[in-house]
Amino acid sequence: MPRRVIIASGNRHKVGELQRAIAGLGGVGEVEVLAASELGPLPEVVEDRETFEGNATLKALGFAAWLRGLGEEGASLVVADDSGLCVDALEGAPGVYSARFAGPGASDADNNQRLCDELRARGLDSSPAHYVCALAVGRVDGGALPGQSDEGVCVFRGRWDGVARTVARGSGGFGYDPFVWLGGGARTVAELTPEEKGARSHRGAATAAFLAALPGLLAG
Repeated sequence: MPRRVIIASGNRHKVGELQRAIAGLGGVGEVEVLAASELGPLPEVVEDRETFEGNATLKALGFAAWLRGLGEEGASLVVADDSGLCVDALEGAPGVYSARFAGPGASDADNNQRLCDELRARGLDSSPAHYVCALAVGRVDGGALPGQSDEGVCVFRGRWDGVARTVARGSGGFGYDPFVWLGGGARTVAELTPEEKGARSHRGAATAAFLAALPGLLAG
């Protein structure tokens, strides 16, 4: 029976990126990668910590408990992500509130509008910014993993620097991508191909660190 890596997210973009990355990894034997949503309605996990690492940890632990209740094999790994955009001129906001910057249930358009409004309120049309991604990985049964934190998960972090602007360009990606400009303003994140984004992004960096550790995590 293949070992299972279960991605704790209902966000199809995040799930797809991680599925492609893990599916292309050699040297780990037969591994089944699936989204938690394939196993049933997703549990509600309150992400009320002030760091990406803290919220990713809460999500990983919450989903592991849910999966145990479903009878999932204890050695299966659960991978939880928390990520967002931190804008210097906004003192790091939206940060961990990136998905709900404009309020509960906000759309990408709503959040981007608030980003632009906040910059303009400060007399700015741009600011240095960076994306952050934290991946928390744990076993469904809570068993020990090499390098785990005191809370029983391993956390992998990635960062991607750019400039947040009030002018958008591009139709790819999601979230704040059309408003985040890269490399001296040549392109936005939304103008990158999925392959380019995966190779350069915060999530790509965190995923690369996770993939490098994955053989040991599966063995553990």
